[in-house]
Amino acid sequence: MTQRDLLERWWSTLDAPGRRDVLRVGPGDFLSEAVARDLQRCGVHVPGVALAVDVAGEVRRGVVHVQPRELTDFLVAVR
Repeated sequence: MTQRDLLERWWSTLDAPGRRDVLRVGPGDFLSEAVARDLQRCGVHVPGVALAVDVAGEVRRGVVHVQPRELTDFLVAVR
């Protein structure tokens, strides 16, 4: 299966409110944890980028999920 096939399968699992939420994601925006997790469950590769931020002497770590190019293209086509 191609990433496009996996994206189509993922899209078919979304209800109308879920689709509306995803369509609000702009090209280059990071993905929410929930969207990234749903995509990964369907086999779509979603790159994660680890971050470490120093806030007033306290280091906070986290992961942001980068929008795969295939998803950006898919959403452009759906819109």
